[in-house]
Amino acid sequence: MKELDGRVALVTGASRGIGRGVAIELAEAGADVVVNYQSNKLGADETVEEVKGTGRKAIAYQADVRDSGQVKAMVQATEKAFGTLDILVNNAGIHNSSSVMAEGADKTLREVVDTHLFGSFYCIQAGLPLMVKQARSDIIFITSLAGKQFWADEWAYVTAKSAPAALAQCIAKELSWQGVRVNCIAPTIVESDMGLNLVLNWAGVDDPNELYDKVPFGRLVQPRDVGNLCVFLASDRASHISGQVMYLDCGIGPGSVKDFVGKGG
Repeated sequence: MKELDGRVALVTGASRGIGRGVAIELAEAGADVVVNYQSNKLGADETVEEVKGTGRKAIAYQADVRDSGQVKAMVQATEKAFGTLDILVNNAGIHNSSSVMAEGADKTLREVVDTHLFGSFYCIQAGLPLMVKQARSDIIFITSLAGKQFWADEWAYVTAKSAPAALAQCIAKELSWQGVRVNCIAPTIVESDMGLNLVLNWAGVDDPNELYDKVPFGRLVQPRDVGNLCVFLASDRASHISGQVMYLDCGIGPGSVKDFVGKGG
């Protein structure tokens, strides 16, 4: 028997990158998966096929997490397809950076906060009526090590990623009495589309393999690493872990990958 047999997971932003890695690892551990996407249907379908390749069931569902109505419809579709929901991974996110003095800075902030904070909030509100019916449910936020680094040009992204961590730690106190564990995973740069765009630019290289001898443990963090931690947090091995922010940072701490690619912190 696998750790997550009989459980149903909804992973937002699962058409690629971290979300896809999380969906596949949850499926490998026995969960059926709803693959949320906003616009990348091809990528979502590919994730579904990879999940099905593990022997688990999966569906793709298009919804903009910033729209509460679309989120409610997605949760209803989840219940119709699988009968329940007991693992929610709030992963959907965008990256946007600019000067706080730039024209349109308010739009930048609103875009990232609407996605990371309100998107997660809408998913929680829609999902909880199903989740509290289970003996055990799990909500996992994918936040970021950036919340400890405070880069000048990342003010909007850091704000948007830090707020869900605060939300998670607050609601964990209430939901622990309902059998719901609430935790965050805060990775450093992950070898995914968004992460690579940043780190390759910092390092001035085109091939991520050129960075492997410059970062801890000989490689960048992979989407599957985030997925493996999700599996642990949703398993009985983490039965009494809730309200935590777990840093998947290779020991970097408040430094950054920039330190390891020769560009300074």
